[in-house]
Amino acid sequence: MVNIKRKVIQIANSTQLISLPRKWSQKYGIKKGDEIEVEENGSKLVIETERSQESGNIEVDITGADRDFLLFLIRSLYIKGYNEIKLVFNDPLIDHHRLNKKVTVISEVHIEMNRLTGIEVIQQHENFCILKVISESSIKDFDVILRRLFLLVNDASDDLVNGVIKNDKYLIGTLEEKHNTITKFMASGLRLLNKYGHPDHKNTVLYWLIIECLDNITDILKENARDILKLNIKISKNCENILRRIHQSLIYYYDFFYKFDLKLVEKISTERYGILEDIKKLSKKMSQNELILVTSMERIIEQILDMKVARIGMQY
Repeated sequence: MVNIKRKVIQIANSTQLISLPRKWSQKYGIKKGDEIEVEENGSKLVIETERSQESGNIEVDITGADRDFLLFLIRSLYIKGYNEIKLVFNDPLIDHHRLNKKVTVISEVHIEMNRLTGIEVIQQHENFCILKVISESSIKDFDVILRRLFLLVNDASDDLVNGVIKNDKYLIGTLEEKHNTITKFMASGLRLLNKYGHPDHKNTVLYWLIIECLDNITDILKENARDILKLNIKISKNCENILRRIHQSLIYYYDFFYKFDLKLVEKISTERYGILEDIKKLSKKMSQNELILVTSMERIIEQILDMKVARIGMQY
């Protein structure tokens, strides 16, 4: 934050003017006749524009990269705010380590496009492709995006828990597609925060942290869905109870985020310590696969802890 002093200019009897900082106006492309929003906040005036600092275009040579690097590169450049991304490569094939095989660059680019909103492949050639953002959300959409993100993560958690309890492999298998949908909202929300900042500027970083935690939770759910199907994991009542409580902790946090209440903070804390204690007590009664599952899912309550800290910080 930069503090700048401005002198007040008196125009006629009832109008007073102050000038906008030139660097700020140039950064956001403010021109004569443009409208900006001015919010009164006690002794402060908050001046905002929906215009962002344009990141423009970028070209990256991905020769020698693996599949994971490619996907995360595209996603990070999208989140950073670039509007056009050119990927150059000498070899049309890249390593997919999880599947232990070669895959084409273009096929993986299209897979990542399905996980992002408003960006398309506009040119595709033998040794390069160009991705372009063709539609953009407004920062005014952020709160809707965040709520939708919460609901999608909660639904994914519910489906995984019910799927493993009922041994419903189809329901468990839907976690892959749910992950892709959640990634769309996650990346869109982070792109908006990066380009514009949250309207409540002092909380921008805390909103970013919460979205990152929701993204981590989604990855945990997806990884466990894959393991359940691969290992054909069946669970006991002890394991079922722990999984249900982890899911319930997510619901408690969602309620707490939208209604700050110290009783909900206590519920989240009590549930966390109870889950950790039960895992210790019951670990010897679980099969090896069950123990792998609950210790992996346990990571979710640590993500909830980080989100709780962020939400408390937002309140004050």
